Amino acid sequence: MADDKTKRGSPDNKRLNKSEPYEVAYAKSKRAKAATAKATKTSAKSAAKKSAKKATGTASPRTSSTTRAKSASPAMKRTNAAPAAKKTRTTTRATPKPPKAEKTAENTAPKTMREADAVDLLTDDHLEVGALFKQYEKLAKKEAPADQRRTLAQTICDMLKAHTTIEEEIFYPAARRAGVDADLLDEADIEHASAKDLIAQIEGGNPGDDHYDAKVKVLGEYITHHVVEEHTEMFPKCRRSAMDLVGLRGEMEARKLSIAPSGGEAASKSEAVNDNRGKPTGILASLFSKA
Repeated sequence: MADDKTKRGSPDNKRLNKSEPYEVAYAKSKRAKAATAKATKTSAKSAAKKSAKKATGTASPRTSSTTRAKSASPAMKRTNAAPAAKKTRTTTRATPKPPKAEKTAENTAPKTMREADAVDLLTDDHLEVGALFKQYEKLAKKEAPADQRRTLAQTICDMLKAHTTIEEEIFYPAARRAGVDADLLDEADIEHASAKDLIAQIEGGNPGDDHYDAKVKVLGEYITHHVVEEHTEMFPKCRRSAMDLVGLRGEMEARKLSIAPSGGEAASKSEAVNDNRGKPTGILASLFSKA
C-alpha cells in the first residue's frame, strides 16, 4: 500500500497526460504561473523607476555625491581642462660687433696725458714716416716723375736712419737695463737690420728701375709691422718699467739733431726742440692740451 500511495502522490500521477514530458507538465501547473507573474511584476517596477529617473534628470544621492567629489578633484580639473599653450622662449641676439680694424701705426699709437717722454718721441716719428709712405704710394700709382719719387724716398730713408740710430744707441739699451723683455728687443734689432738693408738698396737704386717702387713699398710694410709690435708690446712694458722716459727724451732728441742734415734746417729744429723740450709734439700735442 505504501508503494501505491507514493506512486499516487508523485508528480507523475498529477500529469493528465502520462505521455508528455515532466517539464511541460510543470509549465502548466499553478506554481509555474505564480513565478512568472512575480517576475513580470518585478521587471515592470524596475522599468518604471528608470523612466522616472530619465524624466526628472536627477541621480540618486550616492551617485550625485560621487559626481561632485570627482568634479571637485584637482586631478579631474586638470584632466578635463583644455591643454595649456606651451610657453615659447624668445631669444634675442646681440648686434654683431664689426670686425676689428687692421692694426696700423695710427690705431695702435699709445695715447698719453702725461709729460711727453721718449715713447712719445718715437711714436711721433712712426706716425710721420707712415704718412710719408702713404704719400709715396700715391705718387707711384700716378706714375709721378722719377725725381719727385726719389726725393720723397730719400726723405723717408733719412728719417728711418735717424730713428733707428736713437733707438739702438739710447732707447733699447735703457730698456735692457730696466729689465724689459729681451726677446722683444732682440727681434727689434733684427727688424732694424732688414730695414737698413732695404734702405741701402733704395738709396743706391734708380727710380726708373722696375723694382724701385716695390722696394719702397716693402720697406713700408716692414716698418708698419715693426711699429705695431713696439706700440702693442714693447712700449707698454717700457712704461711699466723703471725707465726714466722723460730724461731719455732729451738725450734722444739731442742725438737725433746731431745726425740730421746740417744747415739752417738743423738750426731751426734745434731751437724748436729747446723751446718745446718736455712738451708734447705732433699728434700728442692735441691730446695733451685736452688733459
